[in-house]
Amino acid sequence: MCRLVGLIRASETPIPSWYHLVGAPNSLRKQAETGRVPKGTEPGHTDSWGIGWFDDRNDVSLIRQTGSAADSAFFVFAAETASRGGAASGVGKIVVGHLRKASVGGVSSENAHPIRADYHPSSSGDPSGRPYETLLVAHNGTIKKPLLDFLRQEVMDGGREEGRADSDTVLLSGYLAHCLSTAPTGDTFAALSGALRELFETARFVAAGVAGGDLTKMYTGVNLLLAHPSGLYALRQFSDSAEYYTLFARPLTPDGDEGATGYLIASEPTDKKQGWEPLTPGVLTHFAPDGSVHTDTVG
Repeated sequence: MCRLVGLIRASETPIPSWYHLVGAPNSLRKQAETGRVPKGTEPGHTDSWGIGWFDDRNDVSLIRQTGSAADSAFFVFAAETASRGGAASGVGKIVVGHLRKASVGGVSSENAHPIRADYHPSSSGDPSGRPYETLLVAHNGTIKKPLLDFLRQEVMDGGREEGRADSDTVLLSGYLAHCLSTAPTGDTFAALSGALRELFETARFVAAGVAGGDLTKMYTGVNLLLAHPSGLYALRQFSDSAEYYTLFARPLTPDGDEGATGYLIASEPTDKKQGWEPLTPGVLTHFAPDGSVHTDTVG
């Protein structure tokens, strides 16, 4: 149970990531205290936070910490670094921020999102010549034991260290990275679509066998923001509490967003500007660096 914000740039003008992470009327930082929670749940998304980004060189930076973003000067520093760059990192062209309200897995910096998952692609890989690629995974929701068992087995069969994790999101990250590493082509969107489609097909199959088809026994929500040099990927998927498991997107426009173009995705709209639209449940959306948008039904 968490809150997510992601941005991707589609021009040379930097994206206003600091504003939506810290300065906006309903910024991610404010949502640490005021963000929506499921009915009957104590308020607050204060167990940990993280900000991850890719710069123009496709180098990845990741800053995570336990505790609340609401009173963390380090969160403000991380947002500034993603927005303006730092001594060891460039300006973020794709940025993902996350607030955690822990459900599965202990509260630790290792379990804070975004989760970084490196993998060796089976195809030619990164054109920069890196021997590996990186996926950043931010998740809102809870994956439950029957489906966790499937993820753990897949990850362990792939020889990945995430198989020992106690966090559902770490296991999911390992699963997605394993699927990317074994994909026959370098089409990241197709590989992620296939991996998620298999996950939800497995959930339906297992639920039919052990839970009378009740998907709430498999997961509450699998809302995702996935950052990769090839773009920002967003998924809204839930078994109940549709009013909580939301994801909205709007285009960044030069007139209203400090000259930037691209896209902004968030669990809750961060500002009152026009253009926010809810994502369709079960559809993986790829926001590409060239400004194009692609969709595929996976749920």
